[in-house]
Amino acid sequence: MVLQGQGETGERTQIQHDMNSLKEYMRSNAAAFDSELPPEGAEDRFLGRWEAGRRRVRIFRTALPAAAAAALAVLLLLPPAGRSRDWLRAVDDTPESVYAGYMAQVTKAWEKAGQYEDRSEQLRNLTEETIPLADLLPDELSDAEKAVILKEHYNTILDGVHHILTMTE
Repeated sequence: MVLQGQGETGERTQIQHDMNSLKEYMRSNAAAFDSELPPEGAEDRFLGRWEAGRRRVRIFRTALPAAAAAALAVLLLLPPAGRSRDWLRAVDDTPESVYAGYMAQVTKAWEKAGQYEDRSEQLRNLTEETIPLADLLPDELSDAEKAVILKEHYNTILDGVHHILTMTE
């Protein structure tokens, strides 16, 4: 019990005294603490709580990446609001033609940015694909549907490429 007017020092002293009393009580009654079994069903309750915590972690570890992938897919599939130009309008509506047209635009951009090291690094970060998007699209889509998706995706990237090339001119 803390008396009024003792202040912070008195509170600390009282807490230390209470903790010392608790430690002393536990030392003097150690046998009682060690010999008593937990109540019936306690182990099941503890295991249930532990498993519930593990389920929450599993949900978090799977739901978060799935949500991030879904958000990325939405961003890639939605038409951009401020597209400055359709960079691939002259390309045929086949996935191969779209990819070839995209690569031709990227090659031109690399040639233009060759003299600027910082732009080359930015272009590499923007245009490099470990696996081309065309290889990731489901086989159930027709070539025309794939071409539409690829054009939207690569036009968005080419807008960024154009921005990189013109930002310091």
